Amino acid sequence: MLDADELAEMRALQARAYGRDGGLSHAEAARLRGLQEGAVERGVSSVAPESGQTAVDAGTAGSITDSRVTGAVEPTEPAPAATSPAVREPVDEAPASAPALRRAPARWIALAAVVVLLCGVGIGWLLFGQSRAAAVALTAEQQEWQNALTAEGDYDPSSIRALAVKEGVVVWTATKEERQRTCLILGDGESTSPICQLTEMVAESGMYGSLIVDSVGVTQREVSAQLLFAASGEPAVAVSSYDYSSGSAGMIYANENETRIAEKLADEGFDPRSIWVAGYDGDVPIWSAMQLDSPGACLIYDGSLSPSPMVCADPQTIVEQGAGLVLNVVDPQTGTTTTFEFSPHGPSALVITRERGEVGAGGD
Repeated sequence: MLDADELAEMRALQARAYGRDGGLSHAEAARLRGLQEGAVERGVSSVAPESGQTAVDAGTAGSITDSRVTGAVEPTEPAPAATSPAVREPVDEAPASAPALRRAPARWIALAAVVVLLCGVGIGWLLFGQSRAAAVALTAEQQEWQNALTAEGDYDPSSIRALAVKEGVVVWTATKEERQRTCLILGDGESTSPICQLTEMVAESGMYGSLIVDSVGVTQREVSAQLLFAASGEPAVAVSSYDYSSGSAGMIYANENETRIAEKLADEGFDPRSIWVAGYDGDVPIWSAMQLDSPGACLIYDGSLSPSPMVCADPQTIVEQGAGLVLNVVDPQTGTTTTFEFSPHGPSALVITRERGEVGAGGD
């Protein structure tokens, strides 16, 4: 049999090979085959040599074991002639020859080893493939929050499940549109933060949500959750909480002017952690930021003006349509239109396009 380390290695490789979206490299697949073959070979070679047989060393045991399993070893004594090539003689009518009897235990042991190995794979699949996340127990008040979500009628019937509670925040998962969309919902009774994405996209990259639960001065406390699918296809969440300061949220900007603009944008309702410079139009910064009060990814020109030119869109729509943010800014003096295109998801690049216009075309 395999030793403990080899057995653990084989189980781990099996879990990766047979689990959801599993896959092995060529080297790992070869290693798994070697361990599986080793389990069969060692099971057969562990049989003590019978009378008239010579014990073999480790260097030749493998090839002899293979011969026994496949029946390639020729008998040293002639076997009784068969009455018909297509009919086997019953055991009680024509006893098998001694070499055949010697090969039979080896074949059965090899078969038993294979059965044990397959059982191990099946048990591994049960362990790794049925990791259904258990719903957590809620207080009576928290159950009322869940009842309110159900009453809204936005989610598939019976799909809302509470998977975690962190610092008074309940983390639910749900589905919409007959499971076409998967949702991550955080709520504490006072506010609720839902986010939904196509289920196939969540299966590929997971999903993230957060909720601010406390604010003291410039310090805010946030609970965040990441949703991933387990090997069984069931949702699982990882929840954390941390404190951060508003304003620049610890980010370092190029100069004091940018730092002041970032603080201004935070005061206007943008998530401090999401405020960053996507690029420049000359010396003018072009900002990317997320709104706090409503789901909106925004592209902002300059940011120092009130109001500054900006465009916002639902992040979910941006992801599903594979689109980006497009902001048109017209110079009132020259009439030149400058178009800024930016995708807040995936590889980020700010594309600037200028179109010549007539002087004064931008109006007052």
